[in-house]
Amino acid sequence: MFVPFLVAFMPQESKVNQRKIQKEQKRRQKEAEKKYNQAKKDHKKMQSKETQTMMKKSQKESKKNTPMKPPGGKKCK
Repeated sequence: MFVPFLVAFMPQESKVNQRKIQKEQKRRQKEAEKKYNQAKKDHKKMQSKETQTMMKKSQKESKKNTPMKPPGGKKCK
């Protein structure tokens, strides 16, 4: 009598656990991204003015030289 109840309950519990795991992974990913961006800012601030301008210039050039991805995320040929 108790066995069908447990069998019916287990799949639902696994879905809940899976959601919790996914939520935790997203939270950790966001946190890691924030730390990475903060580290980039700190690195930029430590550089001299000349180096900062060179970094900014090279960043703009790389954006110009990188081919744009087509809409929908399809790969370029």
